[in-house]
Amino acid sequence: MKVTGTDGKEYTIEPRADLSGASLYRANLYRANLTGASLANAYLIRADLTNANLSGAVWNDGTVFPEGFEIPDELRG
Repeated sequence: MKVTGTDGKEYTIEPRADLSGASLYRANLYRANLTGASLANAYLIRADLTNANLSGAVWNDGTVFPEGFEIPDELRG
């Protein structure tokens, strides 16, 4: 799956993708496989993360998730 971020860059969304610092504002990540992805400092506000697989994904305090997005308890560090 490929998406274009608001920064004009094209990102390939696949397991273990390096999305560090990616600006994916309003990206459609519905059912995306983000297993083991690096989401450090990623800007995901308004991205559709419905049913996205975040197993093993890593993020930090600089990662901006959509408002109201709940990180499942089993994925909290």
